Amino acid sequence: MPDLYPTTQAPDSTYPGNASRNNANGTDEDLLDRMKVREICEGWGCYRDAAEWRNYRSMFHDDAYIATSWKQGPIDDFIEASKEGFEKGSSFMYILHRIIGQTVDVQENRAVSKMKVTITCRFTFDGVEVDNEADCRFFFLLEKRAGKWGVVFYTLLFDKDKMVPVNPRRTFAIPEEEVEKYPSGYRYLAWCESKIGSPPKPDLNAHGPERDILYGKCKDWLEGKKVQPNLTGKDVIEY
Repeated sequence: MPDLYPTTQAPDSTYPGNASRNNANGTDEDLLDRMKVREICEGWGCYRDAAEWRNYRSMFHDDAYIATSWKQGPIDDFIEASKEGFEKGSSFMYILHRIIGQTVDVQENRAVSKMKVTITCRFTFDGVEVDNEADCRFFFLLEKRAGKWGVVFYTLLFDKDKMVPVNPRRTFAIPEEEVEKYPSGYRYLAWCESKIGSPPKPDLNAHGPERDILYGKCKDWLEGKKVQPNLTGKDVIEY
């Protein structure tokens, strides 16, 4: 069986050597900035999962762009889509987040947070409830404007996922030949999203070329260069 989850160090060319991180370098002011960034980014799960939309919106600058597996676009469009998802109930997916930890790089007025998260999505197929659990990494690209940090770009990479029956006595069969056509890091989630009419974004696999593309754009962001979507591909998305 081929290795579905190859994990290697990113190329040195994608390493932001001038950024401050984890108290290895930088000043106390840099540390304060990293703590501010961390507090902002943890709001993704804490605010969104509880439908605290005003607090959630406060994390982002007005021009923020969001790219998840199921929705891509400006922040306000993403919030509306999230509200609609909650309203659809079991015909959509019930999304929650377990935040594990994060690292933050700061360079002048820009920052990148890489946050370990497990996304749990509850689906209902043929009356059977099943959970998808996806281990992933969130990437927040932030900028300090007029003294205020805010998220400008968000996307993620998926490491691996699995399906878990809510009631062990009730299971739902998923055809492996259908699942195998999706990226290894989120093949079951992608299958589930396709079944509810939400075609998954195909380039969010932590084990594909998109990983190095994203790391390179994170470095460009910290160095003050222009960055625009698609963050995990070489195509350009206008929004």
